[in-house]
Amino acid sequence: MPKDKSVDEMTDDAIRQGGYLAMVYFDLHGTTPDAVKNLMVGFIGKLTREPGVIYAVGEIDKPIEKEGMFSTWAEVKLLASDFPTLVKIAAQYSPIGVEILRPGEVRMTLGEAQGSLLDVSQTSQNFTRLIMERMLSEGEKKDYATKLSQRIALGKKLFENKR
Repeated sequence: MPKDKSVDEMTDDAIRQGGYLAMVYFDLHGTTPDAVKNLMVGFIGKLTREPGVIYAVGEIDKPIEKEGMFSTWAEVKLLASDFPTLVKIAAQYSPIGVEILRPGEVRMTLGEAQGSLLDVSQTSQNFTRLIMERMLSEGEKKDYATKLSQRIALGKKLFENKR
């Protein structure tokens, strides 16, 4: 049976195949020190299960209290299989900082770049929809749904025209 690869070997292999090693910083807030620590541990665990994430290992800072709320931050070393995975993580989880450690330059195809931009657009649309649905009256929601349907139809038409 072959020996398991070390973290360094796994990282080197992934980067040779188009992966990215990054330090990603997140913050969380809660009502108790244990709550924020436990939330952060669960959050880092969730990151490890995201598609395209090879590993995510975090170091959580000691929670601090201010005006009855506790806050902490984590420094997460994350190995992603490709740049679009990093984009999805940034768009979906809103880190307070991202530092690409390796490789020294971003390499991606035009298709990957376009896909990444569409991922950001989709995340923005989802966020906007959530806010709109919570704040609009029933009539405004109906108008918004009509506009979304029109947008979907326009998107399909654009896609078909590009084919």
